[in-house]
Amino acid sequence: MTAVAGIVGPILFATALLSLTALQYDFMVGIGWQPWRDPAGAWPSGLALGPYGWAQNASFIVSGVLLMIFATGLHLGVTGGLGSRAGPGLLLVSGTAMALMGFETDPIRHTGPRTLHGLVHDLAFVLFVLTLLLALFFLWRRLRRSALWRGYARYTLATGLSATLLLLLPGVSYYLFLAVVLAWFELLALGLWESTGHRDSQFQSRSAGQPGFLPSTSRMQLPPGSASPPYWTRSRRWKWL
Repeated sequence: MTAVAGIVGPILFATALLSLTALQYDFMVGIGWQPWRDPAGAWPSGLALGPYGWAQNASFIVSGVLLMIFATGLHLGVTGGLGSRAGPGLLLVSGTAMALMGFETDPIRHTGPRTLHGLVHDLAFVLFVLTLLLALFFLWRRLRRSALWRGYARYTLATGLSATLLLLLPGVSYYLFLAVVLAWFELLALGLWESTGHRDSQFQSRSAGQPGFLPSTSRMQLPPGSASPPYWTRSRRWKWL
């Protein structure tokens, strides 16, 4: 379930962004969006101000909740829940901030004081970016301690470095920042899915009669008149439970 949340979330968010941008392109340009020179000035938050703005707000909320679920699954699925909780915890906060971005932003060209919902949206965006970037570096340190996740650790470090650089560069690099981050979510979620399936199949094969798991009833039955097995034998059979 947690891996599925991580797989569905990036696809849902990217689909909503592309669809709403195409449907509301003229509207976005009309409110001051400069898609090549300054895309982050009004996009993607400005999509919530258009005729289909409710869909963008819903996308923020649903994607944020899915990210929170994925963060919990990543903590439990990587190294069996052992290790630093900083990375998954920061990712959980990042998902919460993304859900709070469902509060509608203020227009770029506005007069008068800021609205409360616009202020919440802007603060949530800053919190989302900061906690996400920090989570990548903390997760790199945790993932590299597991042989199964060591390759993902290197990928996570590369994602953190490239995402930070792209966020600081002007222009279309903002699009690349989103693409790099969404791709990381998707690949890590697929890795969590595969590792969960690997553990389940391994458990089933071992529980079929290999040492260290509960033996079947037929194996534990003794012939009529036989004495009970000595204590040391029973303790060796059950000590791994």
